[in-house]
Amino acid sequence: MKVWKQSKRQVFFEYLVLTLLLFWCVPTFSFGMSNIKADNTDFDLSKGEFTAKGNVKIDSDEVTLSADEVQAKVKGTQLLSITATGEPLELELEIVDEEEGSQTISASAKELTFDNEANWIEFIGDVQLQTEVAKIRAQKIRIELDTQKIVATKGEDSEQVEITLLDEETP
Repeated sequence: MKVWKQSKRQVFFEYLVLTLLLFWCVPTFSFGMSNIKADNTDFDLSKGEFTAKGNVKIDSDEVTLSADEVQAKVKGTQLLSITATGEPLELELEIVDEEEGSQTISASAKELTFDNEANWIEFIGDVQLQTEVAKIRAQKIRIELDTQKIVATKGEDSEQVEITLLDEETP
């Protein structure tokens, strides 16, 4: 019986391919083919958990995410959830609606949580969000991705929710 020793490079490449495959195969919230960079990564195949820490950058056709730490849970090739933190983290997300076309959402916050099954994304902590029609500042903002409904709430000690409606000429 031969025992094959895998090099660190080969193991890293296998994890990278698997991670890219996972982010590419998301059915509801697609990352497309992703480029993932971080100072440290850990992927536990048995638990379906992926963690990236330190200067995390995820780029794809639909999503650009910069954060200090990103944790993802997967089941097979389906993305279940993502939690990201940063000071601040930044996200640019393109939502495609077959009837109304695409819309780009830009956001910064201290924390982001995404639930694929319920199809929502939530930002917490000094949130600044911009859509094509409004700029919103709040302590917490939740976007229902199916309906594109946005709910903004203030924190206990923070200022009120601030919304600026944009017209076609506002940059």
